[in-house]
Amino acid sequence: MKQQKEMRVLRKYAAVSSAAMIGIAALGTLASPSAFALKYAAVEHHLTVDSSIPSWQPGPVDVHPEEELNIVGADVMDEITLGWIKEFREAYPRLSVTMEARASGSGGPALTAGTADLAPVGRELLPAEEKAFVDKYGYKPLAIRVATGSVGSLGKTAASVVIVDKDNPIKGLTLAQLDAIYSKTRNRGHADISTWGDLGLGGDWANRPIHLYGLKPVNGIEYYLQMNVLEGGAYKDNIQFVKGKGFTHAFTVAAEDMATHPGGLTYALLANVRPNVKVVPLATTDGQPFVLPTVQTVYTHQYPLSRYVYIFVNKKPGEPLQPKIKEFLKLVLSKQGQDVVAKEGVYIPLTPAVVKEELAKLDQAS
Repeated sequence: MKQQKEMRVLRKYAAVSSAAMIGIAALGTLASPSAFALKYAAVEHHLTVDSSIPSWQPGPVDVHPEEELNIVGADVMDEITLGWIKEFREAYPRLSVTMEARASGSGGPALTAGTADLAPVGRELLPAEEKAFVDKYGYKPLAIRVATGSVGSLGKTAASVVIVDKDNPIKGLTLAQLDAIYSKTRNRGHADISTWGDLGLGGDWANRPIHLYGLKPVNGIEYYLQMNVLEGGAYKDNIQFVKGKGFTHAFTVAAEDMATHPGGLTYALLANVRPNVKVVPLATTDGQPFVLPTVQTVYTHQYPLSRYVYIFVNKKPGEPLQPKIKEFLKLVLSKQGQDVVAKEGVYIPLTPAVVKEELAKLDQAS
């Protein structure tokens, strides 16, 4: 009887395993030309993973009957998430791994509700998402950087850029200057900037006001700028909020509108650049060279507005992560996991230094 019961359990495991893999395969058939992709984006790079990033050796994970590892989050991360799942299921064939790739906005709420063990999110959590989690648990979710954003993909998390009229003679901007252009609190300490003359331009540009465009808060791109450029400061009141069917379409509206506002400036994506505008090189601080976004400068984050994408997990301070969650994150941060990112060709692998920092978070007591 005992042997028959064990055989029934094993058959059930096999059925769950097969169903999960069929489900993943079926998702893959929805892809556009890129193999395994659910949200197509053209290949942007052919980087390989740094050889110093350690390989993953699966650790012990006790799997109970019908146990699941539930992943809920960003559709823009679907391809790399599916790649990680495939690697993970080969190591733990008795663990049923489920995936819902709906949107970045689904990850935080699922983690708060307890329906997700891991939440891939193609941006930082928005204030309301984080607040809901903190209100329920009393601490913030643990954010793990799992890949660098793309250089300029329209369909995936991409580096932010600053664009101006193509005839604007500006040579570059620092983050402090950009803060002083957009923020009324100016947390970086720079004097207010409201005209192009304040940036040293002469002639017809000296008294020309800087016409600002932006997205109405709160959204992922705008919030990233507020946190990383304005250092949490408040936006000015004279920003023209542009509308469109999506964030990227709205930025295109702003770029095209600069034909009537040659003094215009907006944050945007490379995909929004039009013939009448140009991208402004940026520097983090005074004295540093101005840098444009390229595969290399985004990979190293030398370009100041390079992005990361994340997996968020519920880790109570002072308590260890569940083994199945920790092992999945160790896989993601390994040579094998970052190779999944590299082969996708849109998101960019992490540098060894960032991998080391993120691995250390998995064992932190706080």
